[in-house]
Amino acid sequence: MTIIWAGVVVSGEYSGWKVHIDDDRAGDTGGYYLYLKNGDVEGFDYWFEHKEELQSQLLDSILSRQNNLFFTAIT
Repeated sequence: MTIIWAGVVVSGEYSGWKVHIDDDRAGDTGGYYLYLKNGDVEGFDYWFEHKEELQSQLLDSILSRQNNLFFTAIT
């Protein structure tokens, strides 16, 4: 998998958590993973078959302030 984007949540419940998106189209799943991680203690992952689904989820989260996920890119 290749990390195609990384950032940090800057406000809300997950403030300070790291976020990165991996491209696994050439791998076993054939899609994209979004990882949300708080050090080595807590973490979540989400899988998307198509890039458009991933983009839609990110846009929905930002526009609706769902889960207070506001990102700032670090790469």
